[in-house]
Amino acid sequence: MRHPVFTVLIVILLACFASSSLDDAASARQISRQVGTYSDRVDSSERLGANGSSGYILTARSSNRGLYITMVIRGSVAAKLGLEPGDVLLQLNNKVVSSATEADRILAAAPSGQLHSVFVKQASGALNCYNQTISYTNDSPSESSSTGATTIRRDVTLERIQTSVPIQTLESYLCEIVNSDRAANGVGRVSLSSGLSSVARAHAEDMIKRGFFAHVNPSGMDPRARAAAAGYNVDVAENIATKNGPMSPQQKVAGCEATMMAEPKDDPHNHRGNILNPKFVCVGIGCAYGPGGAVYFAQEFSATPVP
Repeated sequence: MRHPVFTVLIVILLACFASSSLDDAASARQISRQVGTYSDRVDSSERLGANGSSGYILTARSSNRGLYITMVIRGSVAAKLGLEPGDVLLQLNNKVVSSATEADRILAAAPSGQLHSVFVKQASGALNCYNQTISYTNDSPSESSSTGATTIRRDVTLERIQTSVPIQTLESYLCEIVNSDRAANGVGRVSLSSGLSSVARAHAEDMIKRGFFAHVNPSGMDPRARAAAAGYNVDVAENIATKNGPMSPQQKVAGCEATMMAEPKDDPHNHRGNILNPKFVCVGIGCAYGPGGAVYFAQEFSATPVP
């Protein structure tokens, strides 16, 4: 679907924001709306702690670009702001957030102190607009005054702990979490497919190697094409996620799964919908360790049995 390119308005919807607190229900004024994304590409903002697509909102009076949120990491800046999947982040410190990369750039340049945001939450037939301010600490690596070299603080012991779990053990653990979520929602188990797991693992490793985070790789191959290239001519539904921080690999994959399961229940095509789809009989799960102990994973669900 093609979307028109709209003029970005630097001053956006400010009349809609009556309060800086999400705790006050009166802080949100509902306006008629349309929400969309410019492409299916999903990128990750490390500093914001969220994944999203470049998107927009249309109102009766204006159009505004923003970051359509698809995943939020627990305890992140995004989580502290109150962002959830389906929200559209419009501004950080009065600067337009048009992509995950732009969010990282804004946060990298932001001084420690108060971080101001403008975002919208979707409601039935309307958008709720918010101004939210939180305390922000810019923990960018400092530069050495004597050598000009970048000084990176790294807890080597912690990093070793974060990558100590064998990949296949982590994949089996994540499969059990998937089946636990399915059982809790009255859906039958899926078997762990060795073949689709190899496809998923290769994609997780490729995202780290080539520095992207998306369902379509830089070569233009989508999940079905990647499965077919590996010899599996089946339809697949893919979930991808990544998480970093001072926690075990199990906590990271469990945190990603919990975030996906927290998505809206009425969308059969989101991450939660894929996990709970009763038509799926098997899943391929592939994990990989990225820089600093980050865990990347891909889930490939299929309604066709694949060994």
